[in-house]
Amino acid sequence: MWLWLLANGVALGGLAMEVANLACFPRLKPTRDAHERVDVYVAMRDEGENAAAFLDAVLASDDVASVVVGDDGSSDATPAILDAYARRDARVHVVTGGARGGKSAMLARAVEAHPPGTPWLLFLDADVRIAPACAATLVAYARQMQAAAATAWLRVAPQSLASALLAPAVTLFLLQALPMRLARGSDPRFAAGNGQCFLVRADAYAACGGHAALDAVVEDVALARALKAAGHRVALASGAEIATVCGYETLAQNARGLGRSLYYGTGALGCVLFAIWQLLLACAPLPLWAARIITARRLRETSLSVVLAPLGALAAAGAALLAAWEGARGRIGWRGRSLALGETGERS
Repeated sequence: MWLWLLANGVALGGLAMEVANLACFPRLKPTRDAHERVDVYVAMRDEGENAAAFLDAVLASDDVASVVVGDDGSSDATPAILDAYARRDARVHVVTGGARGGKSAMLARAVEAHPPGTPWLLFLDADVRIAPACAATLVAYARQMQAAAATAWLRVAPQSLASALLAPAVTLFLLQALPMRLARGSDPRFAAGNGQCFLVRADAYAACGGHAALDAVVEDVALARALKAAGHRVALASGAEIATVCGYETLAQNARGLGRSLYYGTGALGCVLFAIWQLLLACAPLPLWAARIITARRLRETSLSVVLAPLGALAAAGAALLAAWEGARGRIGWRGRSLALGETGERS
């Protein structure tokens, strides 16, 4: 009985926090009200399966002035694809060479090689597919919130049952653990960011040192924290209607992707606490389903991920415990790289 009471108490408390947070986490509606253009930056490493589709989507937007791709030592078809697009469209610029330090270092190199010529930088991941109005919508939202940056959590297009189970865990954690009203301010203790879609004003990016000043695997949260430390605000929102991210395919990819973010964002203890939280949610299916229905509506998630929410919580707990185990032994890796603090190899 005590376990049931504890589980439901935790789940209901998280649900209450989530409902309160939704007022500060709007679902952005596509708009073309903003007339400013943006410069897009993306780091890629062995993204042959994503490079062409990513560039097609980005180049379809009139709001994009340039696309700067940092090719982090790809060994597949990525370099050939990028070269073909650069020859065909003058907006595409490619910066090559492996960057020790991974994604943050590659993005820093890309910005240094091709500084922004517009007031805004938009950082995306290679598995993101933006709508033509994405950039304008983010700029309009940042201006509305009087923020120097806007970061959005996107609709996940599940590539497998594993991604339907595990992908929602990150957003649920965001909505149930972070006080959004405090996150809207400039206090760096309450910082969140999504590197899949992160818009930042060029002057604010330069003032905080940008990616070149970061030494963290979870570079998106680190950038948000750096911006806040410099006195800037970061607006958070659902970008489900302006962009989509392709989910990982295998269970191992999904589990290690979630675990990597958790371990380098919260440490081994944080992973264990996250696992306990997920196990408690799995023991309280009714409030968990209610919470998942809310996030599914806000992020346009599949009904399958809602129905299987208790199973997803168990899978997320397992991924977190695996990350704690492997992270403590320095075994967390991605795409042929071993990760350590200050050296990333995460999917770009």
